[in-house]
Amino acid sequence: MIVQLTELIEQVLFGLMIGGIYGVIGVGLTMIFGVMRFSNFAHGEFYMLGAYFTYTLVILLGGDPYLLAPLAAIAVGIVGIILNKLLFKSLYRELKEIKGAAAFYFQDLKFIMLTIGISILFVDLALVLWGPIPMSIPSSLTRVDIKLPGDLSFSLARLLAFVIAIVTMVGLYSFLKLTKTGRAIRATAQNPSAAMLVGVNVYKIYDITMFLSTGLAALAGGILGPIYNVYPTMGLDVVAIAFVVVITGGMGNIIGSMLAGFLIGLAESLGGLFLGTEYREVVAFAIMILVLWIKPEGILGGGKK
Repeated sequence: MIVQLTELIEQVLFGLMIGGIYGVIGVGLTMIFGVMRFSNFAHGEFYMLGAYFTYTLVILLGGDPYLLAPLAAIAVGIVGIILNKLLFKSLYRELKEIKGAAAFYFQDLKFIMLTIGISILFVDLALVLWGPIPMSIPSSLTRVDIKLPGDLSFSLARLLAFVIAIVTMVGLYSFLKLTKTGRAIRATAQNPSAAMLVGVNVYKIYDITMFLSTGLAALAGGILGPIYNVYPTMGLDVVAIAFVVVITGGMGNIIGSMLAGFLIGLAESLGGLFLGTEYREVVAFAIMILVLWIKPEGILGGGKK
C-alpha cells in the first residue's frame, strides 16, 4: 500500500487532535482511580450526557456548542457530585469498617457493580429523553475548513476541540499543582488517612474529584458532538478507549494519561491509514499490551501526580 506524504501528515494531525480529546477523557478517569480508588465503568456515560446536555442547550438557548459545552460540563459535574453524595459516600463509610483482604473484595465488587448499574441507567434515560436515533449537534464551525500547504485541510471545529482539550489539561495540571485544593487532592490520592490527620476533608475532596472527572468527560462529549454523531450508547465505545489510555499511561498518573491519549490517538489514526479503519481500535489495544509487556506499570507508572 502506497501512502502519499500529504495523507500521512493529515492523519498525524487528526491523530494528535483526537489524542487531545482522549487525554481529557483519560485524565478524568484516572483521577477517579487515583484519588477515590475505584474504576468508574460509567465514565463513558458522563461523556454521553455531556454531548446530550450540550445539544439541549444549543436547541434551547441557541449559540454555538463550543461556547455552551463548558456549561454542560458543569451541569454534568453537579450530577457527579449528587451521585457521590447519594451512592458512593455510603460505600466509603462502610469501607472504613472493613480491614485486610476483605476490603479488596469490597472495593473490587461493590464499586464496579454500582458504576455498571449507573451506566445502564443513564443509557436507558437517554433513550427515553432523547430517543435512539443518532443526531449531531449543529455548529457552523464544522463547515469552515482550514487550508494548509500541500492540499491539507481540516475543519475549524476539530482545531477548536483540540485547543479546548489542551487548555483544559494545562488548566487542570496547574490547578492540581498550584492551588491549596489541588494539593489536598494530591495528598488524598497519596494517603487519605494521613490527609485526614492534617485536616483535609476527604469526603469534600471526593466531591471535587467526582465533579472534575465527570465534568472533563462531559466536556469531551460536548466538543466532539458537532463532529461525530450523538447517540445513547456512545459512551460504551469511549469507555474502552478511556481505560486503554489510563492503563497505558499508568493507573492514577495524570501526566501519563495525557501522554497516552496522544499516543493512542496517533496509533489509531495511523493504524486506520495503513491497516484499514476496521483495525483502528485493535491497534490501540495492541499498543496497550505492548506497553504493559515492556513496562507493566505504564508509561510513567502509577501514583505520580
